[in-house]
Amino acid sequence: MAKGDKYMELKRYLLSVMDPIVTLSFNEIERIIGDTLPKSAYVHAEVWWANDYTHSQAIAWIDAGYETDYVTDTSKDKKITFVRR
Repeated sequence: MAKGDKYMELKRYLLSVMDPIVTLSFNEIERIIGDTLPKSAYVHAEVWWANDYTHSQAIAWIDAGYETDYVTDTSKDKKITFVRR
C-alpha cells in the first residue's frame, strides 16, 4: 500500500464537499475510510492530526486542500475540524 492510501477515501470525501469548514467525528472518519483509526489518533491527537505532510494520514487532507484546525473531545466522540486553505 502506497503512503497515504489508507486515507484515500477521506481525501475523496473532502474533495467532494464544498464547505470551507468540515467537522467530522472520528467514528465518521472510520466509516469513510472503512477501517479503524489507530490508537494514537485518539491518545496523541495533537501530533497525529498535525498538518505534517510526512505523515501518511495528513496527505489526505492536505492534498484535498484542507488543514486540520482542532480536535474536539466530547463525552460521546472526538471530532476533528478541517479548514480549507
